[in-house]
Amino acid sequence: MGEVNQPTTIEGRATQGKYILTPYDLIFRGIYKHMRVGRKDIVSKKRDRKLVEARQMFCLLARRHTTESSVDIGNTINRDHATVLYSISTMDNLIKFTKRLAIAKNYIELELIPELDTVKQVKICECCKQPIYE
Repeated sequence: MGEVNQPTTIEGRATQGKYILTPYDLIFRGIYKHMRVGRKDIVSKKRDRKLVEARQMFCLLARRHTTESSVDIGNTINRDHATVLYSISTMDNLIKFTKRLAIAKNYIELELIPELDTVKQVKICECCKQPIYE
């Protein structure tokens, strides 16, 4: 966090067979666990309601729990900074009126906050290049 040119994809952070998870990786994992939307879908151009809500949730959590700018958050999900700012305000309003999203946000934050304080390392499968969480 905070380092210049820090890669935000798993492929870019190899260190002797182990990979370091960034805060973005932890947020993507929490969103997948509670909203069942993967990283590829969040980064995609699709506009299904479920995907848009997950994308907006990512923007909100990334802004609140990291020190990254809206430009950096937008680069992570292939959007511009204005879209990130709009997503944050929209998700704030949706959480006030949609119980399902408020509960998902609370569960993600309950798991996310303690994990952000610790440095996590995971192994990457040699065949499929997917992370293996220990």
